[in-house]
Amino acid sequence: MSKVGGLEKRKSTGRKRRSRPWFSSVLTFVSVLGASATPAASIASSIDYRYFVAGGTCAAISHGITCPIDVVKTRMQSNPSKYKSLPQSTAMIIKEEGVQALATGLGPTLVGYGIEGALKFGVYEVMKPLVVLAFTRALGANSNPGPAPFLI
Repeated sequence: MSKVGGLEKRKSTGRKRRSRPWFSSVLTFVSVLGASATPAASIASSIDYRYFVAGGTCAAISHGITCPIDVVKTRMQSNPSKYKSLPQSTAMIIKEEGVQALATGLGPTLVGYGIEGALKFGVYEVMKPLVVLAFTRALGANSNPGPAPFLI
């Protein structure tokens, strides 16, 4: 292969191909991390499930609390001539359909955001020490990585 203006040209087919610097960065990150990383079984046994439970619980509760507000907001958007303000719309929904109407969609909201929060916070806490380890190994054992890996 020969390089022509940032493009790699294959001699056999004559087809031009762009080099992928992001791909080499990912490979470098993976090789630095995997060079002497602990085995997968050891990493899996050190995963703390409490991060997943706490993230899922907090996300489900916080989004569940706002579900009635979301119901009223959606009704106001769908029929602006009928629903003028938040307090008036809330009172009208309760009067016409009952209080249970404010809980419309609560089940899917709790399940969906519970799963999303569990994965987001759980994976974040598992990956954080691995990223710090990769930064430290990439810079060398004697160098100080500075605050960069800890700002993640």
